[in-house]
Amino acid sequence: MESKEALEQYVQTEKGTKDQNAWYKLGSIYRKEENWGDALNAYAKCLELGAYTAAREAMESIKRILDFRDTTWMP
Repeated sequence: MESKEALEQYVQTEKGTKDQNAWYKLGSIYRKEENWGDALNAYAKCLELGAYTAAREAMESIKRILDFRDTTWMP
């Protein structure tokens, strides 16, 4: 598997900017790091390049995490 740094460099290349798999992998790395903003941006780029169900599902998952409020802990 590519490192985060390698993927970040690759997606800046002409070929990499059009590689939806690279953007998805990068989004997954950011998601594991809980870097939600960068993950959402990478998944959005993936979707922009074509319909990609996994990216859409990952984005919805992140949005659920960010919207979560435990009302028993914080009213």
